[in-house]
Amino acid sequence: RLSIPHGMMDWQDAPPSPSSYIVKKILRLEVPVDKYPNFNFVGRLLGPRGNSLKRVEASTGCRVYIRGKGSIKDPVKEDNLRGRPGYEHLNDPLHILVEAELPVNVVDTRLRQAQEIIEELLKPVDESQDYYKRQQLRELAMLNSSFREDSPHYSASLSPFGNSGMK
Repeated sequence: RLSIPHGMMDWQDAPPSPSSYIVKKILRLEVPVDKYPNFNFVGRLLGPRGNSLKRVEASTGCRVYIRGKGSIKDPVKEDNLRGRPGYEHLNDPLHILVEAELPVNVVDTRLRQAQEIIEELLKPVDESQDYYKRQQLRELAMLNSSFREDSPHYSASLSPFGNSGMK
């Protein structure tokens, strides 16, 4: 039998593998408000009760922040907050910050996934062709307990999150 002196093989002191190092990366995505001033980008990103944004975060492991002018629902409150510490972003145009604090071997992939989903949501669509918005309205009706089974059914596959509810 091989005898190893106590403490010689203490795995807790072993250096972590390079793929397990946690890194923090932030990606900034501009919202095309200047090209489409009447399109509700914030509402489309948030979805009913913030669920669309929560799904992006859950499926990618990234945090998503809506920042800049128009990121606060109440314009009067936004004007009052502008210039205060922590609200410097209100002087910038509307934008999205995607933050990932993940292992180095997956951080770029997850940021790219979040970017693809968000860019899809930031594409303005004519309301009559906006299947994603219809899906959000259907979800809202279900959350408000006002959903009727005779409502038109839209496939979840029309959502940027795919069939499982997430991309």
